Amino acid sequence: MASANTPVPIVLCGAKVALGLESANFMKPEFEVIHFCVSVDAACAEIPRLLSNEQPQPVEVNEVGTHNYSAPPKAILVGRTYTDNKLQAVRDSCKGKAEVSWVVPGEPASKNETIAAGHATRVATNMKNVLNELCSTGEMGKEGLYKYSF
Repeated sequence: MASANTPVPIVLCGAKVALGLESANFMKPEFEVIHFCVSVDAACAEIPRLLSNEQPQPVEVNEVGTHNYSAPPKAILVGRTYTDNKLQAVRDSCKGKAEVSWVVPGEPASKNETIAAGHATRVATNMKNVLNELCSTGEMGKEGLYKYSF
């Protein structure tokens, strides 16, 4: 598990700012959401800069995350709106940058899925379980896809 004194910097990618805010708050104190990408275009433009320990040039500004860019992210977490093709586009944009753990959904979203109360907390719980496992096994920050259940 990560230390509360030194939270692990992470990036969230999802479709809704409100869900991102709820998820970012849930990740504390072990993990620090430093940035949130609402679209694939934003993720492709901003995450490579973050991995290079550079300031992002936000495509879409939002209030999610601390915007503490003193250290590069160790993990990128994506929601279920990121299909395999979208995720691959983001990963391709990051090739040649620092290694990072990709925490991804174990199953795609269904077209008729509705988001009920508690959705973000439930998803964030499953993501946080994966992050804690990566920390405890020494895999945090190592390149790879790590799936969370839904």
